[in-house]
Amino acid sequence: MRHINIFDGDSYQATFIRILYAMLMRREWITLADVMSEAMMKPLTCSISKCEGYVELKKATGTLRKCLMEVAGKDCIEEEGNNRNRRFRYVGKDDDPLRDMRNAKAIKDLGKYWEFCQDSAGFMPESWLEYFLGGSMDLLEMKKHKGNGEQVISCGMDRMLKNIELLPYIYEAIKKHEVLLVRYQPFGGEEVELTFSPHLLKEYNGRWHVYGHAEGQEPDFAYYLALDRIERKPELAIAKTYVPAPTGFYDNFFKDILGLTHKDSNYVGEIIVRAHSEYMFNLMDTKRMHSSQKILVPFAPHEDGSYGDFIFHVELNNEFIGRILQMGDGLELVGPPRAREVIKNRVARMCHLYED
Repeated sequence: MRHINIFDGDSYQATFIRILYAMLMRREWITLADVMSEAMMKPLTCSISKCEGYVELKKATGTLRKCLMEVAGKDCIEEEGNNRNRRFRYVGKDDDPLRDMRNAKAIKDLGKYWEFCQDSAGFMPESWLEYFLGGSMDLLEMKKHKGNGEQVISCGMDRMLKNIELLPYIYEAIKKHEVLLVRYQPFGGEEVELTFSPHLLKEYNGRWHVYGHAEGQEPDFAYYLALDRIERKPELAIAKTYVPAPTGFYDNFFKDILGLTHKDSNYVGEIIVRAHSEYMFNLMDTKRMHSSQKILVPFAPHEDGSYGDFIFHVELNNEFIGRILQMGDGLELVGPPRAREVIKNRVARMCHLYED
């Protein structure tokens, strides 16, 4: 009986074994380069022997081959070619000879996830847990953990917001492509009824929003509603046809913005932000504001002072401006001039408020 599960673990070897096994079970000819490319999630641009993890890949191949031959027979792997262009494929009778070992890993992974759920009651909105777990033992166990002070995951934001209980309902509408009739109270505006095709739920700064298509409203997509401004539980608009977002729309929509808001009039492009202390530079470097953030100038003494610069490719929206101003005199937006002028005018108006 084999005591070591070759699929288990986060090592290079275990990762390669999982990829290699899945590819072999397709019963197609494969090479080690195919496996490495699959692991890297991109085509190889160099010799496979120069790739990180190549030695582990060779070990993983030998380990998996030995295991398969023990279970499915010595003739279950067919090979051809020499060391440089060798390829191989699985030809055994059983379509999943190591299913027991794979299932054992899946059960272990589920066990880890279950443990995580026990401790996540302080992070996930309670309405999620109530909806998806109902009266299950899992939910009772979570409440027991929380009640006994055993919770080990917490959140800095209050999750008990108005309409938070609508999250699972709207989630299901998105999954089922259902149209909703929404009574909505815009900030500073009159209450309206919207025929709404929900696409995406997004949390930002402790507040939940739903993006989608609102019939007769602009923009066509990424029209968003704050959950706490919905007046009552939305009804299903059964006679209406759901309008989905184009494939990949929201990936592109959020690519250049921090937070939620996007306006065509805002500047979008490269923005340079300067940190005026080493502490602020390190804080910015470790607590990144946006995925596009890169170091432009490392922190060091310069002729005009000590500083370090970061470069972003973002929209200069309210959320980005707010993050810059939040750091006070520790950060300075130094360019381009158009973006700097926006910050400069915002700071001037703030200073005016505090004049005696």
